[in-house]
Order: sequence, then structure tokens, then C-alpha cells
Amino acid sequence: MPPFEALYGRGCRSPIGWFEAGDVKPLGVDLVKDAQDKWDSIVLDKDLQYEEEPIAILDRDVCKLRINEIRSVKVQWKHRPVEEATWETERGNAR
Repeated sequence: MPPFEALYGRGCRSPIGWFEAGDVKPLGVDLVKDAQDKWDSIVLDKDLQYEEEPIAILDRDVCKLRINEIRSVKVQWKHRPVEEATWETERGNAR
């Protein structure tokens, strides 16, 4: 009996053996090509970074705590589908 199983009463759960060697798709040229196809219309700066731009506010919500209110907005970002919209804390003229 292995030491781990003797100590804990069950087998050791390690990532080895979770999948077969043939199940893993190697990363390569297709991954790079797919990434380039998705980001072709984004302007990168000299450090290869870009800034996300909000294009629409899809929803608003207020979370009430004991004495505070936290206002949030659901933002759709440029170059992203609606399904990838994120909740952000509302800034600006919040009361």
C-alpha cells in the first residue's frame, strides 16, 4: 500500500493520469493564426499593449450594504461580443 493511501485512506489525486497523451492538442501555428485573425483590427502600442474601450452600458445595479451603496454597470467592450460584457464599478457622477 502506498504511504499516501495508508495515511489518508484514499489514493493520491495527482494530475498525472488525468488524460491520455493523445487527448492533448499541441499548441502551434494554428493557435497563433487564430489569435491574429481575432485581433487584426486592434491598434497596439510600441509595447504590444492596447486599451479596452467601452461602447455600451447594458445594465445597471445597486448593491446596498448597511450604510453604503455600490453602483455597478454592465459594460460591453469594443472588439468583444455581448457575452463577454463585464460588471464594473460605476465612476463619475455617482451619488
